[in-house]
Amino acid sequence: MTKPQSALLFPLLLVFYEIATYLSNDMYLPALPQMMRELHLDDKQAQLTLTMWFLGQASMPLLIGAISDRFGRRPVLLIGGIFYVLATLACALSFNASSLLLARLIEGGMVASMLVPGYACIHELYDQKEAIRILAFMGSISVLAPAFGPLLGSLILYITHWRGIFWIIAVCAAIVLILLAKWMPETLPSEKRHPIQLSSLFTHYWRVITNKKFMLLIMVIGFEFAGFLAWVTAGPLLVIEDFHYSPLAFGFIQAAVFIAYILGNRVVKYVLNWFDIHLVVHLGLSIALIGGLLGLGLALCFPTSLFPFLAALMLYSFGSALCFSPLNRLIIETSTEPMGVRVSIFAVFMTSFAALGSGMSSLFFNGSLVSLASLIAIVISIACLMKIAVRS
Repeated sequence: MTKPQSALLFPLLLVFYEIATYLSNDMYLPALPQMMRELHLDDKQAQLTLTMWFLGQASMPLLIGAISDRFGRRPVLLIGGIFYVLATLACALSFNASSLLLARLIEGGMVASMLVPGYACIHELYDQKEAIRILAFMGSISVLAPAFGPLLGSLILYITHWRGIFWIIAVCAAIVLILLAKWMPETLPSEKRHPIQLSSLFTHYWRVITNKKFMLLIMVIGFEFAGFLAWVTAGPLLVIEDFHYSPLAFGFIQAAVFIAYILGNRVVKYVLNWFDIHLVVHLGLSIALIGGLLGLGLALCFPTSLFPFLAALMLYSFGSALCFSPLNRLIIETSTEPMGVRVSIFAVFMTSFAALGSGMSSLFFNGSLVSLASLIAIVISIACLMKIAVRS
C-alpha cells in the first residue's frame, strides 16, 4: 500500500478503534439498573462507573504524550490497546463495586493511548482545512458509539447478560487493533523524537499551560463538552428511572440526540468553503447556546414533558458539533511545542471536563428535568463567556 493510501485508510481504522473504546462508556448504559441489582450498587456508585472511566482517561495523557514523543506513535497506541482490551475483560469479570470501579479506571486510562498518539498522527498528516475535515468526518462516525451504543446495548440485553456487553467490546477492539498494527503509519521519524528529560518536558508543558489563548480555547470546548457528559451521565436515569421509558426507548432517544451531532459534523466541511474558521466557531457556539437556554426554558415551562427539552438538546448537539473540529485544530495551532505535548494536554483537559460534567451531574441531578437543563445551560453560557475572553 502506498503512503497516500495508508494516510486515507488510517483515519478510518482509528475512528473504528475509537468507537470500540467509546462503546465501553455507552453500550453498557442501559444495563446500569441490572448491574446495580447484581453488584449491589447505589445510584452514586452507578454514576461513578462513568466518572472513574473519565478520571482514568484524564490521568494518563501527559505520560503517554511524552512516551509517544520519545518512541513514536505506533508502538504506544498498539501496546496501550492491548491493556485496554485486558481492562475491558476485567470489567466483564467484576464481582463487586470495587473491582468494577478499578477496572473502569484502568480502562479509561488506556483510552488515552488511542487519543494522544492517534490524534497526533492526524494533526501531523494533514494541513489545517484538511485536518478539520478529517476530524469532522471522524467525529461523525465516532459519535455512532454514544448515538447507537445504548440502543445496541439494549438489544444485546435481550439475548445476554450485562457482562456480555463488555466481552463484545473487547473482541471488537482486538480486531481493530490487529488492523491498525498492519496499516497505521508512523508520523514521527526517529530524528524528530524527543528524549524523556523531566526538566525539558516540564518546560514544554509549562509553555503550553501558560499559553493564554490555548487555555481559553480549551475552556470553551471543555465547558461545551461538559454539557454533553451531563446528559450522558444523567440521561439513562432521567429517561428510564424518572420518566419510566424502557431501555430500548432510551436507546432511540440517545440516537436522536447524536444524529443531530452527526449532522453538525457533516455541515462543517461545507461551511468551511464559505466562512472563515473563526466565524464557524462563533456560529456553532451561538446555536449551542440557543439550544441550552431554550432547553432550560422548556424544562421550566413543561417539567413533566421530556420531548420539548429533547428537541432543544438536539439543537445544542448540532451547534456543538459545528464548532468542535474547528476549535480542536485552533487549539493545537496556538502552540509550537512537540505535538505529543500539545495533544496530551488537550486530552487531559477534555477528559477532565468530561469528568467534571459527569461529576456535576452526579452531584446536582436530582431526578428532575429542570436540574439537568440548568446544568447544561450554565456550562454552555460559561463556554461562550470564555470565547468572548479570547477576543479581548
